[in-house]
Amino acid sequence: MEQNFYTILYVDDEEINLKFFSATFSWEYNVLTASSAQAGLAIFQEQEIDLVVADQRMPGMSGVDFFEQIYRLNPEPARILLTGYGDLETIIQAVNKGRIFHFFQKPWVEEELQALFKRALQIRTLQRENSQLILHLQKTNEDLSRALGEVESLTTLLEEENQLLREEVNESFKFDEIISSSPVFQEVLHRTERVASTDATVLITGETGTGKELLARAVHRLSNRRQKPFIKINCAALPAQLIESELFGHEKGAFTGANAARPGRFELAHQGTIFLDEIGDFPLELQAKLLRVLQEGEFDRLGATRTTKVDVRIIAATHIDLNAAVKQGHFRSDLFYRLNVFPIHTPPLRGRKEDIPLLVRHFVKKYAIKNGKVIRRISKKTFQLLQAHHWPGNIRELENIIERGVIMSKGDKFKVDNWLLEDLGSQLAIEDQNGTIGSLEENERSHIVRALQKTNWRVTGDQGAARLLQINERTLQSRIRKLQIHRPNSIDD
Repeated sequence: MEQNFYTILYVDDEEINLKFFSATFSWEYNVLTASSAQAGLAIFQEQEIDLVVADQRMPGMSGVDFFEQIYRLNPEPARILLTGYGDLETIIQAVNKGRIFHFFQKPWVEEELQALFKRALQIRTLQRENSQLILHLQKTNEDLSRALGEVESLTTLLEEENQLLREEVNESFKFDEIISSSPVFQEVLHRTERVASTDATVLITGETGTGKELLARAVHRLSNRRQKPFIKINCAALPAQLIESELFGHEKGAFTGANAARPGRFELAHQGTIFLDEIGDFPLELQAKLLRVLQEGEFDRLGATRTTKVDVRIIAATHIDLNAAVKQGHFRSDLFYRLNVFPIHTPPLRGRKEDIPLLVRHFVKKYAIKNGKVIRRISKKTFQLLQAHHWPGNIRELENIIERGVIMSKGDKFKVDNWLLEDLGSQLAIEDQNGTIGSLEENERSHIVRALQKTNWRVTGDQGAARLLQINERTLQSRIRKLQIHRPNSIDD
């Protein structure tokens, strides 16, 4: 199973039921169907199945008999029986014997059956973790009693599935705008959660497009200041002469055009949080005034004769190396140390590629709704192509690609082609909207990928990428291996 993309096998002798089931659930799951129990058994033996759903009344073999054979082949996948005939006694006996996970009466309701699927697949996941743990313990000859204790602990978790699911739901609401299953990014979220309940200043670093603002909002939403304002200011988007007035406010007549007193962002954020995005572009001549707010919680409006006190939590973000900026004299070292109390680094998308399928489904659904389309299918080849891309523009670039792909998609199937990635994300010079130039390795990788795409991924020969790049074929093959460039499968129509 790839990227937590669960596979469900549905067996029913009525073709219309198979089509309706597939259309309903193929958005979130890889759905396989069979019109007979025998055909279902054949698919079960050939494919890796996570959940089996079958009708009770089928010619030749009942659903209960079918599940008994499935159980003998592999007891791990969850089994759900659909029945519309009320023969509950036989079904309950099968449940008690452990042959099926649950039964569901027809006609089924999508939301209720979806909830049941999630419960069943949660147990499936825990069973896999249990099996992996036992195998690991057997290989390393660890203490048997401790191994049994851990297995019993996992069994207890299975028995308390409702409690686990409630906790999982509660946990998801903490980061309801952030989509990730990556262990690397989960650690970022753990750090975010730990610091949120404090008043510590947070510095979020990372490349452009990695979701620094979402993390800043998560810190505020999880903090004791959540009921107070969250004020954002982009330090790179405002001219230097306006930042002071925007942040600290001004009195009437403080400068030409100041026809009335106006509070600044710090006053508006009182008892809340202020997010200073792109803090690396903050004017050097105003950094002492920002440092005063951090140290003393006070500042002076432009043209004011009195000091203003504020209680504000500061979260800053930057895509540049502030240490280097300090050494170059562009950023005050004392301000940097005040901001860098609790650093959080957001990894680039290429460092958390296991999140790409989740993000793709999210953005496809978002832009399908926005553009009035119904898209139910995303092929695995599409996921492979998107995961092979380097994503110099990170999540922002991915979202842009998906929006374009949705607009170009025909019917209910989403797909992207090589030309779309090449057009947006594989320029020779990797440069984001703020003028940041990518590393030499990033540029080299991008250039080689473009050449391979133009030659249909042929390396050698007269029509190969080596000839196009005017380098030795062995040299190109060596660079491809070193840069971990993998050929994606072509997209099917």
